[in-house]
Amino acid sequence: MLLHYRLLLGAALLCAGFAAGAVTLLPARDFARHPPISNPVLSPDGRHIAVALKTDDGKSDAAKHEIAIMEVPGLKVTARLGFAPHTMAGRMLWVGPNRLLVSEARESGSLDAPSLIGELVALDADGKNQRVIYSFLDRGKSVRSQMNILAMPAAYPELAGLPQPKNGHVFLSFSILPENRNGQSYDAMRTELYDVDTVTGKPSKVTQIDIGDMNFLVHKGQALYAYGMDENLDPIVYARDAKDAWVKLDPARFGKVFVPLAVAPDGHALYAAYSENGGPTQFVQTDLQGNHRKVLGANAFGSFDELMWGPETAHAPFGVGFTDVFEGARPAVTYLDDSRWAQIHKQLMRQFPQFFIDFAGMSLDGAKILVHAYSGRDPGTYALLDSGSMQLTPLFQSAPWIKGEQIGERRPIRFKNRDGMELAGFLTLPLGVAAKNLPLVLIPHGGPIGPSDSWTYDPDAAFLANRGYAVLQVNYRGSGGRGMLFERSGYGQFATGMQTDLLDGVHWAIAQGYADRNRIGVYGGSFGGYSALMQPILAPDLYKAAIDYVGVYDWTIEFDRADTKRSRGGRNYWAQAIGTREQARAISPVAMIEKFNVPVLIVHGGADPRVPIQNAEALRGKLEKSGKQYDWLVFPKEGHGFYTEDHREALYAKMETFFAAYLRGSVRVLDLKPPAPDARRSD
Repeated sequence: MLLHYRLLLGAALLCAGFAAGAVTLLPARDFARHPPISNPVLSPDGRHIAVALKTDDGKSDAAKHEIAIMEVPGLKVTARLGFAPHTMAGRMLWVGPNRLLVSEARESGSLDAPSLIGELVALDADGKNQRVIYSFLDRGKSVRSQMNILAMPAAYPELAGLPQPKNGHVFLSFSILPENRNGQSYDAMRTELYDVDTVTGKPSKVTQIDIGDMNFLVHKGQALYAYGMDENLDPIVYARDAKDAWVKLDPARFGKVFVPLAVAPDGHALYAAYSENGGPTQFVQTDLQGNHRKVLGANAFGSFDELMWGPETAHAPFGVGFTDVFEGARPAVTYLDDSRWAQIHKQLMRQFPQFFIDFAGMSLDGAKILVHAYSGRDPGTYALLDSGSMQLTPLFQSAPWIKGEQIGERRPIRFKNRDGMELAGFLTLPLGVAAKNLPLVLIPHGGPIGPSDSWTYDPDAAFLANRGYAVLQVNYRGSGGRGMLFERSGYGQFATGMQTDLLDGVHWAIAQGYADRNRIGVYGGSFGGYSALMQPILAPDLYKAAIDYVGVYDWTIEFDRADTKRSRGGRNYWAQAIGTREQARAISPVAMIEKFNVPVLIVHGGADPRVPIQNAEALRGKLEKSGKQYDWLVFPKEGHGFYTEDHREALYAKMETFFAAYLRGSVRVLDLKPPAPDARRSD
């Protein structure tokens, strides 16, 4: 399989560019498939990469994954490590030139990140010397629970960093839960940090802080800072004083946001994220005590969201990127110096002007660079660069069946909402037709506080554009990437400001001539599903159809049943972002269902822990009682979004026929009529 997905493009990394592609109606399956190879990490000696593999055919509820370690550039497999069904590599780190550490995770729905399960395994590049570093599931139950595991707390380990230089050790942090919590509370009472030898498994405690869910910045074996969020989700930072005690830093002196990131190569300076008042975060340099701050990179619109690093021997960043800040049609880069690494990056950016170039890994000496080239139309290609000869050797594509020239253009946009606030987003346009008076589908992202849409390949937008629709995505107030104040401007605005931001985006697309105001639909997942219900309620004359994908219908169900309620932070989030139970009910579509008058497709997973299935069932019941038109797609074993490829394909097929009936976008199904009233339900 690995050789099947390897590129055979000679010396070129990518085709010269995206020519005007022929309009090809691509199979829905192409947009539903998962990448077979993902998350490559380059070894410090530049001789191996480890990758995550999806090994099942996508037709089973029991998805299977493994990792493979391969020599580069030949991709000869030297080791494999398999996982139980639904379990995958959550994170992989090379902890030494020849030693890999794997943190296992369990997949959930497509809208949830895989969750770590407390299993850590280390192995050499040839597969030998495998050792269970930690096992939460088997702790005390089998021979796997060796003494080294019992010497660490009973908690889920987080990868907290590596010693520099890499020596086969790893720093692990553990957030300790109270013993008598009856399985209901997720509130940790302290965080402990350990230095663990991945060859022997021996742990040594470094420090602890009596606050849960904290991160540490470690330098020369000592924890310099601990940082995280307090119960009100405000950033907090602690530093060690002369007596080796943790002291909380004063926001009046260190700003609303101060996140220590790394120690500079000279050992006397600190790199950090900083915001004085909660605006877009800046990339700054200070002394080790956080004083004498110097701004290295900043943008008034977006926070810095990507650092580009040179080799570990230099351990200095050469460039920085900012959220929703573009140079032309691709993300902008602010170069911090004119180093060799900056020059190489500039050269590749010039050579491939329609792609963004990311250094996804680098050998210790910088001789080998793992290059990732991607765009809004292409999931990406990985190649190995010899920085001496500048020879670029292709390795593999993330989704080789996706051809960028067949995918609609994804344009970054900006517009002002009704309050004069500038917002960013993306407009994906179909090929082969003029970008004028098109049927349009609004896709609100989920979250809502923190996530955002970005300039990467989006299968939902790409699928709909391939079916003839313009697709609009808006980073409304509350979205991430523009600072804490912008995120919190979404508090109390779930049913008001966030929704009017989305509406203003649709009206912008109409005013610009892109969209036909008589053919507007909305589709979203999670909070986007809630928005898919709210948009027609707030603008009943604008929308013609809606798809609610694992969306919230009644916020009080979230208060009662969602896993968010199990932590104090989660409950405080509900209180700040929504308010009381009465306020939650008032902003729920259930309280306004009489105003909902467009056909709706309800899509849900029966095992969704985040937005329980009761939301979909209650919505269906209300619609049936009031005689309103709907369609239904539920898979009992799916979670927060569909993961199984067959189910994802079924969703796209249903989406295609549904929107074609009301927006008339797809060339294949132009003659479909709305379903008759007696065919509202399809189980």
